[in-house]
Amino acid sequence: MIRKGEISSMDTVTRKARVTFKNLDSVVTAELPYADHVAPQINDIAIVALFSNILVDGMIIAVRREV
Repeated sequence: MIRKGEISSMDTVTRKARVTFKNLDSVVTAELPYADHVAPQINDIAIVALFSNILVDGMIIAVRREV
């Protein structure tokens, strides 16, 4: 499943970030890895591929900055 959220925290050493889904009562994912071509920043819009129904099994596959 693909979901859109917002980068709420990140760790550049481990290349993982947490994503907040405001449309799901502001639920926050566990730290998810982000793809090699992705360079997220806090508050970026994140496109997340979730591989199951739990929010710990996924990857950030793209980001978009709000203008």
